[in-house]
Amino acid sequence: RERMRATGELFMQAGRHDDALELFERAEADDLTGQIAALAMDSGNTPLYMRARKILREDIAEDEWARLAANAEKAEAYSMAQLAYVKAGRDEEAARVRALMPGAGSEETPPSGQAEEQETGAAPTE
Repeated sequence: RERMRATGELFMQAGRHDDALELFERAEADDLTGQIAALAMDSGNTPLYMRARKILREDIAEDEWARLAANAEKAEAYSMAQLAYVKAGRDEEAARVRALMPGAGSEETPPSGQAEEQETGAAPTE
C-alpha cells in the first residue's frame, strides 16, 4: 500500500490526477484522494471531482455542484460547468453556459440534401 501511495503521489505531482486516483483508491489513501477532490473543485474539473468523491463514498451537495460549476465556468470549461449546473438543479445556468460552448448555435443546418452536397461536393442522389 505504501508503494502505491508513493507512486500515486508522484503521479499527482506530475498532474496525472486520474492515474493518482487509481492508486490512491487501491491504497485506501482517502487523505490524498481528498486533496485531488479539492484540486478538482478549484479548477472546475467536474469528472475528476465526481470520481474522487465516489472513491470517498461521499455525496455531493447542491451548493458544491454550484461552486464546481462556477469554477469550471471561470476556467472556460463550459461542458464541465454545464454538467455541474445540471447536477445542481440549475437549468437556467446550464442553458446559459451551453450557449457559450464552441459551435453552440453558430452553425445552421442546411436544408435536406444540401448537407451531403457541402460535405462531398456532389449533388445528392435519389
